[in-house]
Amino acid sequence: MRSPALVARPEVSFEAMDRVLSALGWFLQSESQTPPLIPGEPESAVYVKRATDSALHYTFNPVLRLRVLEFSGPEAVREWAAVRTAVPVLEAPSIAALLASSETREVLLGLLATETLRERSSLERVAALRFHPESRVSRTAERVLAALVPDGTTEAFARLEAEKEAHPDRSVLFAHLPGEEQRRQVLRWLIHDQAASNPDIDAVLRSALVDADAEVRVTAVMAAARLQAREVLPALRSARMPTSKREGADPRDRLFYSNLRDLVAQVLSGGPLPPEGSPKRERMAPLLRALSGPAEVRDDPTLLLHALTTPVDPGSRPVGLPEALVERDGTYRLRRSGLEARWVPPVEHWLGTGPTLRRVKSPGFFVARVPVSRAAAAWALAASQGPVGAAGPDAEEPLPCTLVEAEELCSALSRIEGVALRLPSSAEWEMAARGPDGRLFPWGNSMRDDGATRASPWGVEKLVTSLPQWAREGLLCGGREQPVCASRREGAQSVGAVRWVVSSP
Repeated sequence: MRSPALVARPEVSFEAMDRVLSALGWFLQSESQTPPLIPGEPESAVYVKRATDSALHYTFNPVLRLRVLEFSGPEAVREWAAVRTAVPVLEAPSIAALLASSETREVLLGLLATETLRERSSLERVAALRFHPESRVSRTAERVLAALVPDGTTEAFARLEAEKEAHPDRSVLFAHLPGEEQRRQVLRWLIHDQAASNPDIDAVLRSALVDADAEVRVTAVMAAARLQAREVLPALRSARMPTSKREGADPRDRLFYSNLRDLVAQVLSGGPLPPEGSPKRERMAPLLRALSGPAEVRDDPTLLLHALTTPVDPGSRPVGLPEALVERDGTYRLRRSGLEARWVPPVEHWLGTGPTLRRVKSPGFFVARVPVSRAAAAWALAASQGPVGAAGPDAEEPLPCTLVEAEELCSALSRIEGVALRLPSSAEWEMAARGPDGRLFPWGNSMRDDGATRASPWGVEKLVTSLPQWAREGLLCGGREQPVCASRREGAQSVGAVRWVVSSP
């Protein structure tokens, strides 16, 4: 019989969990002697409860923040139930949210939690993740699925069969792809790679046209036009376009999306268009060009059409790493402080909006995954003459500071790491936030209430939290008040957060 197990929520610190376990009568017998990657967070520990002759084995994966508690002894099940009510743990709904995340680390955490807990309700999600574009995720999903299949095959396939019977003209697989960003990208790669639709693509488009995400539905409308998918006309005509601010559409966008759907339906059905040379036909010309193939980006509307039809170019891996950076399991970290970085490859980016719209090629650089936290800043300023250990977790609330203080913090980190860390230029900040497809926000082209939790196409996080962030020119980018990637303002008397950059060698 397998030992009963729990997976504590990643934000529960070892110190907090130790207090709870001590209050429940558990005694810390031993912990790992290897210096932990995160101070105060041992990677293994053993607790005992002499009253019931029970043991609790705790392990911690510091990269994914996976905290596993396994119980043994004659009263293991009862002790498991008692701890489960006292320690915040991951359960089916929260695991499903992790598996649907656009963040690789969260997806991997969800997969390992699924494997540990043998959470069979997640089976379809795990099966879909085998096709994830990142190899770490797809390989892990294959392994987890193999562990789950013996106990859940019949139940899982019964549910999939029921879905397919209810909607035989749709793609069950597409509907279960994790995260709306991945579903958008699947559609955009279809536009990019395919010359025309076929029955399998039609099934994907029908699923996409009823997707919960408004941008997936709009992208499917563009895909239907580009691939001449006439067989999906009934689904296209009934597709619900975003009609409210809750779905991220301002009044101008609502009219545009509705007109777009109607025009695509008219074109695919062979309906009449305004005559050549008429004023209405001239106004429609840019949109008609975009429906038939890539069109020139000249203004914000044509950039939106470009973003809806262009897959994210992942670019190339860095040829070499600066001396200050190390790579572990596909994650880049500063060698001494341990702070995490993301790679922005040397690909072309659309920057600006309206009269400032332009295309710029990234030089290739590394940027902080999140702004520098209060704890990391205090460590850096104290340790810049001779650092010991690591800076600790970098996912806390960012440090608010003036431009001068931001530059001093970059100088302190530079002394520690032995390489120049600096504030990004406003163009670099926008590249890191916007990705290469010209999207309006880091997460896409529609406003979202949960934007603070969303990452950019390059995996850069916390771009629109409460504090804006300093750029080298003394400008403030991002923040809750200016979530549009191209927004920035003068910050002479303001405070902002620090997001550092390291140039590629």
